[in-house]
Amino acid sequence: MPYFHATWRRHLPSIRKHGLGGARPDVQNFPVESGVYLAVDPAVAVMMLIEAYMENGQAMELTPPEALEAICVIVIDDSRLKANLIDVDPNIERRDVTALYRGVVDVGSMPVLSADTVIPPVSMSVEEAKEVLGLASQRNRLRPR
Repeated sequence: MPYFHATWRRHLPSIRKHGLGGARPDVQNFPVESGVYLAVDPAVAVMMLIEAYMENGQAMELTPPEALEAICVIVIDDSRLKANLIDVDPNIERRDVTALYRGVVDVGSMPVLSADTVIPPVSMSVEEAKEVLGLASQRNRLRPR
């Protein structure tokens, strides 16, 4: 089963050189225990980094489209991980979504995906977007479809 790790594209040269978790990042996305945070779904990995951007975006001086373009996802073959170094993510209630790896991962030849291939743009109307986000008016929710 592959794991996925989202990162900022500017970190790729260092990650390729030192391994994932091999060098301290210049900025930590969240104030959490150090280690390599992995997701079982690439979309979850991207969403975690988007959340970090939303909390710290002004300091990064990136517009939302620039931030999305700057996000990439490393696909990690689980054969590169030592099972005894994989632990549950202490920050997430669900235990089947993310993991904390307490080691360094050699990702030298692992594929790297862009965020837009993981989460392709969806074309929807403003009304559909409001409904998905739970912002539709009560009257609209009660209307038969």
